Amino acid sequence: IDLDQSTARTSISIRRVKNNITTMAPLKIPPELKRITQYIRRAEELDNDKTKPESRLVAYYCRQYAVQSGISLAKSDASRNCLGDILAELEKEKEPMSAFSKEEAYVVSRKFAVDVFDKADAEDRGGVANKGTAKTFYAAAVFLEVLEQFDDVSEEDIKENKQKRIYAKWKATEILKAIKEGREILPGGY
Repeated sequence: IDLDQSTARTSISIRRVKNNITTMAPLKIPPELKRITQYIRRAEELDNDKTKPESRLVAYYCRQYAVQSGISLAKSDASRNCLGDILAELEKEKEPMSAFSKEEAYVVSRKFAVDVFDKADAEDRGGVANKGTAKTFYAAAVFLEVLEQFDDVSEEDIKENKQKRIYAKWKATEILKAIKEGREILPGGY
């Protein structure tokens, strides 16, 4: 038996208890699917967020985008099994998510992404940016990228989402670079 395949198949069902909250163990993602890790990790973070009801919907679309992005990368049994595990999670959520039209899902997902971006941007422009701000910008970039899976989006939204995504990635890198170099983090954009 291939240990990596077995681990990937069962890791999604392993649960751990922390502070009386049951959470899923992180999915083991094979190296060839490294590109989808960011979407899966954001989905797993959202699975643990019980404060915002929209988190469940955004997590669903993060996983869906991961599968769409990962199909062309999956060459080994381990990677195909990993995608199968993600698809199984999507299947469990399919019925509750069907309560939303694609348009409603886009609106909720976009508002979520923009809210995360705005939170990071406000911290940055307020002069209190730190490593956490960089992580928030990076998460916003991931959520904005996930929006690419939606059809029938206005050209204006597509352009704005792309601009915010590029800015968020750049700003996250700039903040981390400033911290590493021991220099002041300059608020604002390029």
